[in-house]
Amino acid sequence: MRTYFFGDIHGNGYALEAVLQHMDKQKTDALFCLGDLVGWLPFGDRTLQRMRSLGISTVAGNHDLLVCGLFVDHPHQVDRMQATAYNAGLLSSIPQALDYLSNLPLIFERPEFVVTHHSPFHLPAAEELPTIDCFNYLDEFALTECLSAWHEYPHRLIFSGHDHVPAVFELPDTAERPRFEDIRTYSPAPDADLVLHLQPGSKYWIKAGSVGGPYRDGVPIANSVLYDNESDTLTLFRVPFPTGQLIEDMLALRFCHIVPTLRKYMELLESRS
Repeated sequence: MRTYFFGDIHGNGYALEAVLQHMDKQKTDALFCLGDLVGWLPFGDRTLQRMRSLGISTVAGNHDLLVCGLFVDHPHQVDRMQATAYNAGLLSSIPQALDYLSNLPLIFERPEFVVTHHSPFHLPAAEELPTIDCFNYLDEFALTECLSAWHEYPHRLIFSGHDHVPAVFELPDTAERPRFEDIRTYSPAPDADLVLHLQPGSKYWIKAGSVGGPYRDGVPIANSVLYDNESDTLTLFRVPFPTGQLIEDMLALRFCHIVPTLRKYMELLESRS
């Protein structure tokens, strides 16, 4: 079975269409979206309506929930709050848009893998609501903190997004008490796909990267992942998309010039166009 994963679209409809076309060529049997349909780019209405029309199994991302007003952001995240407010205004005029986002699940569980936006180890209890603290980044501290839980986790594979950096973390089954130093990390080259043959006994945490940016690895290209359980391989794809029209769309909006994160995003696109 060939399962395709992508997420962190963030209003970039051009990158989304490139990934959907790429997906069609992969002869996939199932597909999942890792969340954050909206947020950052001021075009969340486009990507939300496109994704709703496709009916793809999708988990909620922090931006999706922020736009719905389900929790409050960290006070230092000024740029993100500006993007949240802008997208909330766009989506409030679309019938059921905010209801759709607010009702997305936080996790999908399958026998071989789980799908979540950030981490299955930081989700709220069933009777609790999520908070922004459920969506920290997967740095060395976070990995170390959840290492024991990951080692004992019943699922072999975790697929998530959020960090906007494509990578695979492998936890070999070599020790009763795993250490951070035991983790092996694999990342695709800026302009090439990465094919990884999975090892028996190891567990894998796959960060799919971002479809729509901002691209925190400095590579303005869409990212996605294919898991083939027959060949027991993971493929991290780099999917080019036409950046010219997106640059024009952003240049035409004053909002993109006054939010530092979006201004840097445009500069990165222009440097590679």
